[in-house]
Amino acid sequence: MSEVQEAKSEYTRTRDIGVFISKDPSTKFITNMMVKVGLEGTVTDLSMTAPEGEEIDVSTLASKNKETINGLPAEATVSINVNFVVGNAGQKILRKSYNTGDNHAFQILYEDGSSVDWIARVTSYEFKSPKNGIVTGSFSFKVKGGFEFNEPTPATQPTRSTESK
Repeated sequence: MSEVQEAKSEYTRTRDIGVFISKDPSTKFITNMMVKVGLEGTVTDLSMTAPEGEEIDVSTLASKNKETINGLPAEATVSINVNFVVGNAGQKILRKSYNTGDNHAFQILYEDGSSVDWIARVTSYEFKSPKNGIVTGSFSFKVKGGFEFNEPTPATQPTRSTESK
């Protein structure tokens, strides 16, 4: 008779995350010395996409099948949905970035101390006034370079969140 093993699912919590933008335009990731503004009070949804890049055909006359290698990766995109607040400092920076085309540093800081960093410019934004009485908005970004995923530092690293199944 086989022994049943308990399965555990690992995950990173989205509750209590911080979403930050550099106050000034930047081509460097957010550091402790940089002035940053938090967006976490208004963000309702976040989506990060690293799309498929170009494929280069390297097939030869001796190839039995088509052969390809990866070319340059496509620009990644980010979209953030927010509860619109005209006076929110972070949203003011986002709207200004759209008008100027400036890149800003962004960071998502999770409760376990891990983070995702990127540099991007705002490519579009939209605001809606649905019937529920809350004005919502969305911002879309083009990422310069790629995403940097940082694990928690030993000082801030709690035990990894798991759920027994």
